[in-house]
Amino acid sequence: MARAKSASRTRKSDSIAELIGEWRQQRPDLDPWPLEILGRVQRLSTHLSRIAEQKLQTFGLTWETFSLIVTLRRAGPPYALRPTDIYRKSLLTSGTITNRIDNVVRLGLAVREPAPHDRRSVTIRLTPGGVQMADRAIAIHLSTMAAALSGLTASERKQTAKLLSTLLLSFEQ
Repeated sequence: MARAKSASRTRKSDSIAELIGEWRQQRPDLDPWPLEILGRVQRLSTHLSRIAEQKLQTFGLTWETFSLIVTLRRAGPPYALRPTDIYRKSLLTSGTITNRIDNVVRLGLAVREPAPHDRRSVTIRLTPGGVQMADRAIAIHLSTMAAALSGLTASERKQTAKLLSTLLLSFEQ
């Protein structure tokens, strides 16, 4: 992260600004303004995902297993949800839920149990070790992401979060 800060001090423009400049030169008939936002969001997502995955590897977790166990932990006691609820509340895609559940069960972080009110369904519940792992992993993850975003002031963080929320709501509504 220190490398990113020092690089930002020496460069006059980020990689997306350069990309936009090239499009303006090659295709002046197009307005590449969407890349100013979406290109940066995509690049930032890639950087932040890489940082998160490296830190999660120290716990033997992937992003997907991490997302699943912290979703269950966030649900509160008894730390159990149906697979469809995990999908809805997590950052995972529906196609990966079964495989991710298999992985966390195999790791001993969760168990499958018959759903209490629907015998045709199952719930996925964190084991005590899964709760401990989720607690440790989320604390480290939030600390790591805070360090990664430390280039922003408190005011800039609030402003960025508000603007990103506005944009996300435009897609979710």
